[in-house]
Amino acid sequence: MHAATTSKDVASVSKIRKHFPALRRKENGARVAYFDGPGGTQVPSSVASAMSEYLLHHNANTHWAYPTSVETDAMLAHSRQVLADYLGGDADEIAFGSNMTTLLFHISRAIGRTLKTGDEIIVTELDHHANIAPWQALERERGIVLRWLPLDVSTGRHQEGAYEKLLSPK
Repeated sequence: MHAATTSKDVASVSKIRKHFPALRRKENGARVAYFDGPGGTQVPSSVASAMSEYLLHHNANTHWAYPTSVETDAMLAHSRQVLADYLGGDADEIAFGSNMTTLLFHISRAIGRTLKTGDEIIVTELDHHANIAPWQALERERGIVLRWLPLDVSTGRHQEGAYEKLLSPK
């Protein structure tokens, strides 16, 4: 039997922090905290280096026959497979986009074309605004119904059984 692996066994927080140059920044002598994740986030040095390498030497449109396009397609396929393996899914289920806000907007618009008045979408009180505003727009435009999954503020979790109560044929 193997001993349980803890996060300490994988990497310490101090070791991880060393990979993020932005975390060394100080303002008025104090370390800076970054809380604007949806607006972008700080990246480890290795990510910045990989992005720079790609932009300087491989940047191309996808699905063409010239070398940098073929390289781009191969990098995307490899990235999808690595992420699929990590998540336990299939590579063809992985999509990349410029940011989650834009992806959610496009997903909502694509799904929205199929929705009719009275059709229902469930959102949660914990959802980011980017997953609420597009559905609210469809509520106004197409007459869909937004159903809200409540949060139990005493536990910070969704209320037991609440999701099942919101499900309907719509």
